[in-house]
Amino acid sequence: MLIVSEHPRTLDEVQQSIQRWLGKSSEGVLPFTFSRGDGPADLLCLVSHSTQDVKLSTAREWVLFEMKHSRLKLNLDKFLVTTAIEGERVCLNIEQEPESEHRVLSWVLQDIAETKHPAFQSRILRAFLHLEEDLPSSTIEEATGAPTDFLVALEALSSAPGTAQLIADDPLLAAKIRGLKRKRQMLEIAGGALSSGQVAEVLSISRQAVDKRRSANQLLALTQGRRGYSYPSFQFEDGNTIRGLERALGHLANLDPWMRMAFFTSPNERLGGTTPIEGLQEGLVEEVADAASGYGEQGSL
Repeated sequence: MLIVSEHPRTLDEVQQSIQRWLGKSSEGVLPFTFSRGDGPADLLCLVSHSTQDVKLSTAREWVLFEMKHSRLKLNLDKFLVTTAIEGERVCLNIEQEPESEHRVLSWVLQDIAETKHPAFQSRILRAFLHLEEDLPSSTIEEATGAPTDFLVALEALSSAPGTAQLIADDPLLAAKIRGLKRKRQMLEIAGGALSSGQVAEVLSISRQAVDKRRSANQLLALTQGRRGYSYPSFQFEDGNTIRGLERALGHLANLDPWMRMAFFTSPNERLGGTTPIEGLQEGLVEEVADAASGYGEQGSL
């Protein structure tokens, strides 16, 4: 399954993202028509035709479009999103929110108010309030541009004045921080990750069947603590696992999951400098299997 996740900043980018995805995913008549106002911050209205082929899901921060073999998730924390029903059509209204940062902050404060661990959340919040005072604006802007909330926090903490002393007290801390950044980078290259339930839906099998495939080394799974496992998205294509995946995993069986992720997400000389993910997507099954065989032998020494 093709899974696309984008974070548009303007209404023009919202429309372009949807049109680009529809152009790759639709067959025949496009299921949406667009309507725009005169100004750059005016309403963008998407009206869906009556169709069984497209599913639309919304939350306060994102919109998810689904077709049989393709999904588009638009992260819309910069916008105000509302829906309306017009007969057999669904109208999705997306409006530029001039104070979106304050709106997101109010959501976060609401979530903190409902937490089961208020002392934990309060101390984290106070720590980051002090970080804002200690960091230069350029560093804050750079950290805010990170693709995930976790990376925003990690970038800020690694740049904080007090971190140097912590590293001096614990020489391994710098390596731990680099390792966390590298793991997040690998997940980005892999297209993110899916839960067991999402994998079951993509493959049209039960969660128990997903667990069996994981146990049989037919799927790459990353441990998420009490949340179970997550599955890097590159493994799935058109409702199945991508061709050649199991052969490659077979050669990597002696490596831990993150070492396998390092193989799939790193440029490989045997593949002309492309990553094994790109190799599988291009149908280079034999070449990726050979590269995995050499990588697995090195990793088992």
